[in-house]
Parts: sequence; structure tokens; C-alpha cells
Amino acid sequence: MLSSEALTLTAHALIIFILIISLRQLRRWPLMFALLTLPGTIAHELLHFIAGLLTGARPVGLSVIPKQQPDGSWHLGVVTFANLRWWNSMPVGLAPLALILLGGWLFFYSATLPLISTQGALLKIVTALCLISGWPSQEDWSHAIKGLLIIVILAAVIALVMISTGLVKI
Repeated sequence: MLSSEALTLTAHALIIFILIISLRQLRRWPLMFALLTLPGTIAHELLHFIAGLLTGARPVGLSVIPKQQPDGSWHLGVVTFANLRWWNSMPVGLAPLALILLGGWLFFYSATLPLISTQGALLKIVTALCLISGWPSQEDWSHAIKGLLIIVILAAVIALVMISTGLVKI
């Protein structure tokens, strides 16, 4: 038998899960989805922008105006950089993951509030937006993985050189 705290936490999680599923279903209507997720898009793109500033990627453009692409897909927002390189592409590409951490914190905070309350409902909506908007896009993952692969290859080469020259003993 679950404790009352576990049941309460489960009920709060179920509400957020339903919100996420409902928001994801709105992708069928891209403009409606873009409008309702605009706060999350702004946060997502601002995190790329801030990470670009901090890592020297030099952001030169920021847009959160949804644009339909020639293939029919939609870009909800974009940040352009003048100096996106292998060494800064991973933190820039994965910066929106901070929203998922924020969403997790907001979830636990909202679970301390009554299940049915205005403040709790607003926090659950913000939590759902953080969890949806925090996931990096395919392009974000592409940048991050390229940077990570180069870092792993460089680390392997350095390790091999250190082992072969006797600087490190196995």
C-alpha cells in the first residue's frame, strides 16, 4: 500500500504528465503549439544565447518567431553564432537541458502545494513547459555530439601519447 505522501506525489506527477501529453498533441496545430509554448521557446533560446556568450561562441542573432521550413516543419526559435566551434558546441547545444533541471525542481515544489490550487496549477503548467522546452532539438544534439566526439578523440590521443611515452603507467 502506498503512503499518502506517495499517492499525493503520484497525483501531482499525473497532472504534469497529462499537461505534457496535451501540449505535445498540439503539435498538430503548429501555430497554436508555438503560441502556447512561447515562454519555453524564449527560455530555450536564451539558454543557448547565454551559453554562447559564456563560451565565446559569439551569438549574433536571436529569434523566437516561429517559421515554417520548406520541408513543412517548423522552427520555433533560433540563435546564430559567429564563433561556434568544436570546443564550445557541446555546452551551447545542451544548454537548454537546464530547463529540465528547473522543471524537476518546480515539480517537487509544486507537489508541496494543494493538488487543486491556482498557484499549484500555474507551477504545473510552467513545469510542463520547462520539461518540453528543455529537450534539445535535433540540430542542438548534432552540434553537441560533434563537439563531444572531437573531445573524446583528443582525450584518447592524449592518453595514448602519455602511455606510449611512459608518462602514465598502466
